[in-house]
Amino acid sequence: MSAASTGILRTELDSAVAASREAREAAERELHRTRAVRSRAAEALERTARRPGCDEDERARLRAEYAAADRVVGERRADLDRARELEHAVTVVAGAYDPSHAPMQPVAAALLESVAPAPAARASRARAARGSARRAEPAARLRGTRPRTA
Repeated sequence: MSAASTGILRTELDSAVAASREAREAAERELHRTRAVRSRAAEALERTARRPGCDEDERARLRAEYAAADRVVGERRADLDRARELEHAVTVVAGAYDPSHAPMQPVAAALLESVAPAPAARASRARAARGSARRAEPAARLRGTRPRTA
């Protein structure tokens, strides 16, 4: 491998470390957001427990909302665990990379391919991330409360 391509590989490894850190931070933010949604669903469910005259259909719907929110929290926790493992792997490989050690080059190249896929894939992931940044709807709206209008 030439000195120029070695320098490029080192630069790409450094950018992969930064990308994996950003992915972990995004996963942490998403987990925090989903925990807040689950908490709102739990509060709505608890409010109906103390309210007289609450029908069982509404309670069943609120229980289902809480279960769905809890399932999403579990998925986001798993995503965060994977992001942490990937960040650790990228950091270890980037820290251990030695351009004079030939067997390391395929490992570093394979790692870069898994962390920083083709630009088209990155663009589609960015669009998906922007779409999920919408404000979450409230877990439940109690009867008799009207939505605020402008």
